[in-house]
Amino acid sequence: MQIKIDLEVAGIQYMGEPGISSTCKESIIRLIQYNGKIPQTRILSCSNNHALLLRDCDGDLIAIKSGFSSGYGGEGPHALSYALQLLYFHGSEISEYVVDQYMLDRLDSSALTSNDIVEIDSLKRIIPTRWHEYIFDRDMDLEKSGRIWIEFPPVIPYSIIDSRLIDLAVSFWDNPDDKLMTGYRRLEDIVRKRTGIDEHNAKLFSQAFKKLGWENCSDSEKVGRINLFTGVYMSFRNPRAHKELKDDPDKQLREFLLLNQLYELESSSVEIEIEKEYQSLQEAGPNLR
Repeated sequence: MQIKIDLEVAGIQYMGEPGISSTCKESIIRLIQYNGKIPQTRILSCSNNHALLLRDCDGDLIAIKSGFSSGYGGEGPHALSYALQLLYFHGSEISEYVVDQYMLDRLDSSALTSNDIVEIDSLKRIIPTRWHEYIFDRDMDLEKSGRIWIEFPPVIPYSIIDSRLIDLAVSFWDNPDDKLMTGYRRLEDIVRKRTGIDEHNAKLFSQAFKKLGWENCSDSEKVGRINLFTGVYMSFRNPRAHKELKDDPDKQLREFLLLNQLYELESSSVEIEIEKEYQSLQEAGPNLR
């Protein structure tokens, strides 16, 4: 259907594709993942077809095209259910309005005008509310169990990745196992170069912190940090080095972020000159040899 575009086109961001529920659901996931809160959600309903008009924290409008539907058990209603449960859980104020097909067509054509927004603003919301009926028990159960983000893809938070790991982070999903092993080996090389200790794996770290430590850190904290190095290598690096692991992406990313934390701890460590400090660490915690 050809839509005549008004000269006063509204400044709206459009996301998703009409009739394709997966793209609309993914748009909501991306918005919550990266934008955080969506204070206002308006469901624009025409019969059993639905679009969403969102307002973000800056007051800007975002239109999600009519890939959502209701009234049966297919992909469209399931996408709407999950999207609404996500928005509700994240504090969005949800309301529903009836619009005509022409309005929905204009939205789907990325052609809403300023007058259209004024008209939508003047609509009376559906009372009593019925949007709760669009949410399936499965999605309510996911929210109650704290697993509502189950469909979110694992995303690498680049802003917190150590600069010495960033090349591995950029290509991480090409071969996570290889990137993790490279990261482990690289950290060992860094510590060997700093300390001159020719050891490997957990044994390297148990000896390296005779020469390295952290300022303004209690003895018990230092013991915990040292044990973190040895524990990560014994618990994660060794099994990965000795056999092929069939981890899911979530586990692989968690391990990479744990390795990243070791890089951050190594970066903040300084050389210590007093052998007594290491002796006090042995007394404060488990045997580190």
